[in-house]
Amino acid sequence: MKTVVYTSDKKTHFFQELKSIYRDIKSSNFLAYQMTKRDIQSQHRQSLLGFFWILAPVIINSLIWLFLNGSGVVNVNTPEGIPYPVFVILGTTIWNIFSEAVQSPINSVNSGKSIISKINFPKEALLMKGLYTTFFNLVIKMIPIIGILIVYQITPSWSLLLFPFYIIALILFAFTIGLIITPLGLIYTDISKVLITGIPFLMYVTPVVYAMPRAGIFKILFSLNPLTYIINDTRNTLVGVETNSLVFTLVLTAISVIVLLIGLVIFRKSMPIVIEKIAG
Repeated sequence: MKTVVYTSDKKTHFFQELKSIYRDIKSSNFLAYQMTKRDIQSQHRQSLLGFFWILAPVIINSLIWLFLNGSGVVNVNTPEGIPYPVFVILGTTIWNIFSEAVQSPINSVNSGKSIISKINFPKEALLMKGLYTTFFNLVIKMIPIIGILIVYQITPSWSLLLFPFYIIALILFAFTIGLIITPLGLIYTDISKVLITGIPFLMYVTPVVYAMPRAGIFKILFSLNPLTYIINDTRNTLVGVETNSLVFTLVLTAISVIVLLIGLVIFRKSMPIVIEKIAG
């Protein structure tokens, strides 16, 4: 593997940096794969329930809302034609994928703090490790989705073909947000705490466990939240309902790609400062 030396050179040539980042990601792909494999094995080797813990947040959150709705404690509105258990389980699973993707850059780099100041390797490998872990967990999380569709005998329509696009667009959007805040998050632990606190709050202004309100201030908040459209359409592709925001998602994806490239350059240029802070 090629040795890469990070310097504190302040001159930045954007496209040259992108070429270097691409080469480093390509050369460190095997390293990222091995780190992902090691982490997954270490997390589940001594666990009695194994991969169940990947599904646990989705199952627990869904059961809570099913209980609250079934007992009458809350009166949840859902779109016509979609049973509430289907609505909430799909929504919670999709939200959990988003939440994990947002936190994956900072979590994966944080997990490598002990080696980034001691071993010289492309730090982008840590980002790839977080992305690989997210996609691995995504495959596991598809199990309850398939199960609930079978139980309620829901037959997806042709729009199911759009599901891979929507889920990748969601992960890309989330990962880009996480990448942008990672350099600061590595220096200031408050950033991670804000993420942990803020993401659950954001869920309540997103149609995850209930549909968009028909009026009031919360309807405005839902309308201003870009996740409203992408999560609704991602769920719609699974239940055979027509998607409504394909153009919006295409534009959001294009913006995410541009910001992602900028974020990769910022990450690369900030790593010497981050390593100095960590080592110091």
